[in-house]
Amino acid sequence: MVVWSGRGILSVLVLIVSFVLGVKLFPPAYSDYAFVLAFFLAGAFSWFMGKKWNEKEGRTVIDKATGQEIVFKPNHSLFWIKMQYWAFIFGAFGLLFLVQQFV
Repeated sequence: MVVWSGRGILSVLVLIVSFVLGVKLFPPAYSDYAFVLAFFLAGAFSWFMGKKWNEKEGRTVIDKATGQEIVFKPNHSLFWIKMQYWAFIFGAFGLLFLVQQFV
């Protein structure tokens, strides 16, 4: 079960699409690098777009009954982790696959 909020699911979709394209573009001898490329591309996408979408200014509304201000901020996350922090997770997996190629 995938749990996401806002546009957080796009991180996984970019990972899958970049992996499929990497497998198609790399020759069979280098197809293992498709994992590395996919994780690095998904990490870069998650970092830049997550920061852009999650750092937008919140919308403030006032509750008529209590007069209290409520701020609605954007939340784009995947498995309760903000989208831009998935860049570190994807980057770590990319480095892991890259190191495995040389061992």
